[in-house]
Amino acid sequence: MESSYTIPQFCAAYHFSRVYYYSLKAQGKGPKELRLGRRVIIPRKCAEDWEAQMLAEQAADSNTESA
Repeated sequence: MESSYTIPQFCAAYHFSRVYYYSLKAQGKGPKELRLGRRVIIPRKCAEDWEAQMLAEQAADSNTESA
């Protein structure tokens, strides 16, 4: 796994489109970003935290549906 990602690298790593990334970001569900001038970087720790959050939300949603 990379130490950090650009947005295209992040999307490729998680197998979804940039359009979907920006959709998640607009919903407040995207990973934290680090801005370096005009460049946007997603540190690996932020990507891992985002993945854990998405998995937790998915688990909570599936528990709500089965109740």
